Amino acid sequence: MRKIVNLPEPKSLVFYGLLLIPSFFLFCEKNFLFFIVIIAMLLTSVIEIPVLSIRTKKPGYSEKEAICIGEIYGVPIVEEMQRNNERRYKTRITLNMGGFIIPLFFSSYLMFYAYLMKSYPLPLLEVAMSTILMTLFSYMLSEVKGGVGIIVPNYVGIFAIPLGLILAPSGLPLENIAGLLIFAPAIFGILFGMLITLITLPKEEVGSAFFNIGGIGSFHSIYLISFLALIIGSIL
Repeated sequence: MRKIVNLPEPKSLVFYGLLLIPSFFLFCEKNFLFFIVIIAMLLTSVIEIPVLSIRTKKPGYSEKEAICIGEIYGVPIVEEMQRNNERRYKTRITLNMGGFIIPLFFSSYLMFYAYLMKSYPLPLLEVAMSTILMTLFSYMLSEVKGGVGIIVPNYVGIFAIPLGLILAPSGLPLENIAGLLIFAPAIFGILFGMLITLITLPKEEVGSAFFNIGGIGSFHSIYLISFLALIIGSIL
């Protein structure tokens, strides 16, 4: 069964680590805090915080199907299904530290900091519009996979880039567009979309031993748009 501390996929960890090496020299000076947050997200993506326990139905996978799905998503489905003879999971809902807690708090910090600075009007309406659209994208494109949890396509967050550039008010400094109108709405939208998916989940039809919000099944989408926002903010 999955634990509170899970080892990430080695290939993904190496890939993101290699991306951060040139990013340090190119973007660290201009967006040091953002860069530190990106590193913290990657390093803490192994930590899950349990918040709730519910009962959901076990999927009727054959052993071969369970093995195949487990290899694709890195989830020990076979072990979870064989843990006992019950036909329902005692499902734990967890929040991923690197994919939920840190990006959510950093997005909120960016909004609060922009409000305190008062050097330009805080684009609350534009942020709200982009967040609502990103929530709809995340909710419509997410998939609930039995035994795995909520799967969010890696490309979902990319929709925030054109939305942010289109909705950005003329008075907003270019370097703040990436944080306020790309990163924050993407994070809020993806996470809100997942929470809506979880709340509306037909628990009698599909289930998993864990529903990891911001971790397995969604971390890549969150981390990808975070990294792209760092690059865009540094270039602009």
